[in-house]
Amino acid sequence: MDRPLRLPQQDRADFETELGRALSAPEVRAALRASGEEARGVERLRRTARENAEFVLAAAAPEYERYAALRADADAVARLPVDVPARERASGWWGVLGVVVPIIAVGAAVVFLLLGSVLGLVEDMEVLAHALVDAGWVSAGAGAVSLLVGGLGLLGAARSRGPEAGEAADGPGELVLARDAWRSALAERGLLPYLVAQAGAAPGQRR
Repeated sequence: MDRPLRLPQQDRADFETELGRALSAPEVRAALRASGEEARGVERLRRTARENAEFVLAAAAPEYERYAALRADADAVARLPVDVPARERASGWWGVLGVVVPIIAVGAAVVFLLLGSVLGLVEDMEVLAHALVDAGWVSAGAGAVSLLVGGLGLLGAARSRGPEAGEAADGPGELVLARDAWRSALAERGLLPYLVAQAGAAPGQRR
C-alpha cells in the first residue's frame, strides 16, 4: 500500500499532478522502454515515487519553503479583522462632503429663502426676513462650495486608486508565482531525475 504523502492536503494534489506529467515525459518513457518495462513500469514508478516522496521533495525544498512561508503569511492576513483602509475612509468623507452636505445645505437654503420671503410680507418681521434670506443665500453658497470640493476630492481619490487596481489585475500574485516555482522545481529537479533513474535501475538498485 502506498504511504500517505507527508504534505498538507492542499499540496498533495500538486504533487500528484506533477507526478502524472513526469510519468508521461519522453525521457521517462524512453528509460522504461530501454529497460523493457514500459507495459507495467509506469505504475511501479508511480508507487515508488509516492513511497519515497520525502527524497523527491527534498530536491525542491527551497522553493517549497518560500511558498509555504508566503502562504502562511497570506493565511495570517486573511484571519485579521477586516478594517477599512485609510484611503477608503477618506473617500467616504469626500463622498459626504460632495453629496450629503450639499443636499442638506440646499434644503436649508430653500427653507430659509421661503420663510424670508413669506415673513418679508409682514411689516414687523422685515429684519428677521432679511436675516433668513441672507442665511438662505449663505447656505446655498456653502452647498455649492462643498459640492465642488467634494467632487474634486472624489475624483482625486479615484485616480489614486487607479494604479493599485491596475497592479492587482496585472498577472498573478507573489504567492501564485511561488507555487509555480515550487512545482517546476519539483518536476525538473525532483521527479524527472528520480523517475528516469528508477526506470533504468536494476531491481536490486531500486529504492
